[in-house]
Amino acid sequence: MPKTQNFSEHLEESIARLGGHVEQHFESQKERNVSERELVKESVQTFAEEVIKNESVTPQGTRLISQQDGDLQLLPSYLQKEEGSDDVKHIVENLIEEALSHDLEKAIKNARKYSPFIEDAFHDALVDKLVPELRRRGILK
Repeated sequence: MPKTQNFSEHLEESIARLGGHVEQHFESQKERNVSERELVKESVQTFAEEVIKNESVTPQGTRLISQQDGDLQLLPSYLQKEEGSDDVKHIVENLIEEALSHDLEKAIKNARKYSPFIEDAFHDALVDKLVPELRRRGILK
């Protein structure tokens, strides 16, 4: 399981803002019985829309989540199993590494430069990485 290192001030700010989106979605979706993963995915999408709308350049941060025992799966399961999509896998892995190691907002902006499939795969992978961290912080219960 990935472990959390010290967050940079910028990444702390990003996670806090994303947590606000999660809490808003949780309140508005109480009656729908939405899974945590779907709730975080919807929150990431609205967070991404906010980032794109603001288009501000943000300073680089430090690693959000580090590798433990050299085994950090960056891709959603449907991309890990898929044959012949090495370019897509490479792009999504790079975007996730950028988001978790450097700058979440910049990675979200860069994902918009690719096809909707790649952007969605990036969001799925990002959700997989953020759900445990949001649970740890008490944002998800």
